[in-house]
Amino acid sequence: MHLLVVTSRSDRSETAVYRGLVARGHRVDILCKPGTPDVDCLRAGGVTCHPLRLRHRLDLPAALTVRRTLRKLNPDVLYAPRNDSLAVSLFASRTARLPVVAYRGTVGHISRWDPACWITYLHPRVARIACVSEAVRAYLLGFNLPPTRPVTIHKGHDVAWYDAMPKPSRADLNLPQDAFLVGFTGRVRPVKGGDVLLKALAKIPRDLNVHLVIVGEIADKSVHPLIAALALRDRVHCLGFRHDAAAVAAAFDAFAMPSIEREGLPRAAIEAMSQRVAPIVTRVGGMPELVVDGECGRVIPPRDVDALAAAITSLARNRPLCRQLGAAARRRIETHFNIHDTTTKFEALFTTALREVRTS
Repeated sequence: MHLLVVTSRSDRSETAVYRGLVARGHRVDILCKPGTPDVDCLRAGGVTCHPLRLRHRLDLPAALTVRRTLRKLNPDVLYAPRNDSLAVSLFASRTARLPVVAYRGTVGHISRWDPACWITYLHPRVARIACVSEAVRAYLLGFNLPPTRPVTIHKGHDVAWYDAMPKPSRADLNLPQDAFLVGFTGRVRPVKGGDVLLKALAKIPRDLNVHLVIVGEIADKSVHPLIAALALRDRVHCLGFRHDAAAVAAAFDAFAMPSIEREGLPRAAIEAMSQRVAPIVTRVGGMPELVVDGECGRVIPPRDVDALAAAITSLARNRPLCRQLGAAARRRIETHFNIHDTTTKFEALFTTALREVRTS
């Protein structure tokens, strides 16, 4: 099979899938932004990289580049894992006889009344949509898509990636050595439930010495005023954006993702779980698929301040249980969310889409 990927970037899991397909004997070419670190890693794994400057989903020069590449390479399958690359790929391939496969990593932001959706996920020529979680697949089926079009493929990871990372110590991060640290990594937006997390922290007895660490840009304007209003300045540590956020997560005792809506399958939670950090997540999107309540973490209702406070308190009072859940969380990633299974499922997805075109 010859796969052509059209994208603006490639994250670590995607890069591993493309390299894995090459290792299994497939040919993979990728059109992507030149000069990024991803390109070096892709080339080292046998992926052939071609330059593409993709500005937006109606980028005509980019579409012409994709069309010329299709005519030159004549691939079997076209995979476009970004909104902009999908729109451009569908336009560029309108006269080509090959399957176009998309990717969807979040719940929400699709509407029958939005023209942008009809040139991407609701376009009739999309052969398959790889969904990062069953929750995303169920959401897409609500738009009356053929039931075979959205396919759940959890984005896998390799725990060895995180074992190899240099990890800053609590002292390096100016964090209290003896505190029970609950961490959050990622961009703090209103849908992430930052206000719920702060209100929960305020309910936890101070003698438990529970502190919150936020790693990432704080885009929710309610967060800083709420920290002040709840008198939490001495218990909340805002580290800002860090390129090593995944490594910083290793310093946490527990990881909290109290999202209130639209989660697909949060990478930040997987990164923490891979490092034996016990997760506390809400019953939103794909998170209940990731965390089994009571076995490898805690799953609570969204917007429930008391339930979140109780979950954190129980782990802070029982640190052996917290470590046990953290170890089980790592095993969960190793056995159910590993990159090898993800590569196998993508291989099957592309092969099935190609077979349908050839037999139609």
